[in-house]
Amino acid sequence: MTGGSGSPGPDLVSADGLPLIICTDCGLRRVVRRKSQQPWSAGQIFYCCPLHKKDGSGCPFWFWKEDYMKVLGDRVVQALVAGAYIGAGSMQVAESSMQECDSRMKGVPGFDGSVFVRKEVDLVGLCQEIVRLLKLLCFVGVCMLIVMLLSVFVQLMK
Repeated sequence: MTGGSGSPGPDLVSADGLPLIICTDCGLRRVVRRKSQQPWSAGQIFYCCPLHKKDGSGCPFWFWKEDYMKVLGDRVVQALVAGAYIGAGSMQVAESSMQECDSRMKGVPGFDGSVFVRKEVDLVGLCQEIVRLLKLLCFVGVCMLIVMLLSVFVQLMK
């Protein structure tokens, strides 16, 4: 029941145009797109790990379509953060990945791009906090160095 791209091999994109990622909980399988058969939610789209069971056992990865889009947004933010630690080349790869995912998701009815905008604002705030902490750490290190130099100077003067 996964959406197809018409190419042979495993589907990497659902019929909605959303990427089908490797399950973030078990890491064993690629998630699948399903339509609910329950009377209270008939026809609604959800994404789950193939190892998820209807009774809730097995892999816990299970999201309605809107929540799955948020999971995808979180993965893009994680890729951007990882790129910041690895280097500028990886950042460019992460940004192009985010743009590609964003362009695919723009075709999805009901998606307004706010997931990435909100996550980008969160990421900027997080980076600013990291910079503040690094500045404080540098200041403390310089203070410790000055104290050590003063103690060496005092010892030499005796």
